[in-house]
Amino acid sequence: MIMASEPFLPIELEREIFEISAIRHPKIAPVLLRVARRVLIWIEPLLYRVMRVNKFCRRAAAFLEATKKKPPSFFADSVRALCFDNWCDWSVDEARNVLKLCKGVTNFAANARFYTPAMLPVLATMRIQRLVVCLADLFGSFEAIDFTHPLFSKITHLTIGDCFSSVKEHIYAKLPTLPALTHLCLYSVASPTTCTPELLLTDCVRLELLVVLWGRSYIDSATGMAANTPVRDVRLVVSVYSDYWADWNAGAAGLPDLWTRAENVVARRRVMTNKRVVDLPDSCTGLYQLSYVSVQWTVGFTSPTFPLKPTSN
Repeated sequence: MIMASEPFLPIELEREIFEISAIRHPKIAPVLLRVARRVLIWIEPLLYRVMRVNKFCRRAAAFLEATKKKPPSFFADSVRALCFDNWCDWSVDEARNVLKLCKGVTNFAANARFYTPAMLPVLATMRIQRLVVCLADLFGSFEAIDFTHPLFSKITHLTIGDCFSSVKEHIYAKLPTLPALTHLCLYSVASPTTCTPELLLTDCVRLELLVVLWGRSYIDSATGMAANTPVRDVRLVVSVYSDYWADWNAGAAGLPDLWTRAENVVARRRVMTNKRVVDLPDSCTGLYQLSYVSVQWTVGFTSPTFPLKPTSN
């Protein structure tokens, strides 16, 4: 039952207190909904601001059910970050229909299963700024990939999950055409030839960061790449992940993530021009151990934390 109560504080201050509490402590947000009707109106949209949908997410079923009952404007105004990850058990049609409602999303990520050409018209109407994408699945083939599509007009942070094999150079050559791109992440399965990072950093004139991402089981390969790459550009960072989707969720919620850690590596390099920065995770605490080795140029390796399984939210 929702308890009726009159505010004891100025209404603007009361609202700010409740909203900050819900954002900083999301687990108590459902409880806050029962304080008063006005608090429900303030807080309920915050429950859906960041949605990582999977079978471990307690809110996923309620989210899907709510899309059938609430007006489309509610989700257009509420949802800002949306992810359908590897453990999402929704159908492709369910995911696409929900995405249609979430017109205000600026941060979108999905497993390859959810990317089909039918998603293109939906994404074209949105102002996506951060995207995790499998391009060949989204466009139907490598040959059909089109970086002039309206989808890419606002994207600043792009993570590409495709395995490009023999056509990768053709695709990489088109990346400099993206008008707003500042942050680019390539998976190790899509890792470029030795010359491509340097070409991307040269040709993508607005690029502030280029991350090559490896799975945790390839940590030796990642370390080797960080130590031996001929690229001298401080913007190149080699990174290792264990649970990428948990890292995405953290970043969407405003917490440190792959991008912010890599940015910190680049910032350290700029003030340590004669150091190599090697950033490794502490196996016990998930914190970072920093080693500095004097060299002629800079290259770095950074790693996100390693949760053992998807966290429910």
